[in-house]
Amino acid sequence: MAALGITVATLNIRLRPDEIAVCLRKARPSAVLTSGTLAGLLEGLRSEFPDVRDWIAFESVQGFDDYEATLAESSADEPPRIAEGADIHNILFTSGTTGQPKGALVSQRAAATRGLRLAQWFGLTEKDGFVGWLPLFHCGGDESLYATFVTGGIYATFKRVDIPAMYERIERERLSWTLLLPGVITDFMNNPQRQANDLSSLRFAIGYANMMPNVVAKLTETFGIDFYDAFGQSESSYLLAHGCSGPGEVPSLRKRPSPLMEVRVVDEDMNEMPVGQPGECVVRGPSIMSGYLDDDAANAEVFKGGWLHTGDLLRREEDGTLTFVDRKKYLIKTGGENVYPAEVEAVLSRHPAVQEACVFGVPDPHWGETIKAVVVLRQGQSADSTEILHWCRERLAGYKRPRYLQFMRSEELPRSTTGKLQRHELARLPLTAEQRVG
Repeated sequence: MAALGITVATLNIRLRPDEIAVCLRKARPSAVLTSGTLAGLLEGLRSEFPDVRDWIAFESVQGFDDYEATLAESSADEPPRIAEGADIHNILFTSGTTGQPKGALVSQRAAATRGLRLAQWFGLTEKDGFVGWLPLFHCGGDESLYATFVTGGIYATFKRVDIPAMYERIERERLSWTLLLPGVITDFMNNPQRQANDLSSLRFAIGYANMMPNVVAKLTETFGIDFYDAFGQSESSYLLAHGCSGPGEVPSLRKRPSPLMEVRVVDEDMNEMPVGQPGECVVRGPSIMSGYLDDDAANAEVFKGGWLHTGDLLRREEDGTLTFVDRKKYLIKTGGENVYPAEVEAVLSRHPAVQEACVFGVPDPHWGETIKAVVVLRQGQSADSTEILHWCRERLAGYKRPRYLQFMRSEELPRSTTGKLQRHELARLPLTAEQRVG
């Protein structure tokens, strides 16, 4: 489709019908393709979109054109290749956690740059194969597909996370890389079927080390692989900057900007921040999106000053590396002090019994806002509120310590399709007297 100049809008299969309708109104497609199992999500929407010419299902579904039959009826002649670099290749819809989804427009040039950069950065060849459990409506799956295409490797696709099936394909196809994100990484490491497969071809994984550094260290030690700590987004590429840790190493969380990317750390007036001082990360380069679909207000805001504003707060170090501080919108203001949740999460995650932590602000009648932490304990480990609070007291200033603490199981946590915890959902959970720790 890329060579033909067709723009593809990939939709999150976890969206509700009303959210899918928002995306379809924005994209105004001429054809909609779906798996048979998901056709029911679209059935009630079809009357709202009379301009959609073709409704096609990959399996036989009543009321939908059959994909294979449609291909068989088409001309065998190859159509002309008309795509230009500035043409929009695909539309990646953002998660919409703070409003309706926005469609990030990725050009042909940006998509190619993303794939080529991944291939160069990780030294991919035709002998490398990707474990493709991450959906293609996310930049992690999307860009990894391009990198595999340009190097001639194997892209092994999975409809869902199936750890034993992933093990089996790694052994059979000698697959060498994948993304391992929270919600998947621990299952991948601990599944008992692991011992029954030869996984020696796996050489690296990509993910978010800041969310669970101890787990990452255990993963790399267990498999003898490298781990690349990711920083990026759909609007710019998931390879905006990466840090690498070897087998058994606890990630440093410092990252180096990737090639073909200009990165600045600035204040509200676009002035460069001094080394060691946090500021917003702004970027530009050939992999940046062309803009949001039909959203002039959002485009004016995100491209203010001619740079893409990521909404992430970073700190530049003396050696030129970048350290992630937090999302700008997650900043907690308690009693006039600024608290970055990621700093508190990093302290909690270093506790030997903690697998994962999420920190966010909650209303407080005295301070205006105070801090709550949700903690997941590692399998086979135990800790209570008193122990966790003591750990924080030794490592955090008083105003940065959680005042509410809630223990939860990993499977109870609301996550995005990329494994990120959805703090806005956690923030809706009720505060109780039992959770109060300070």
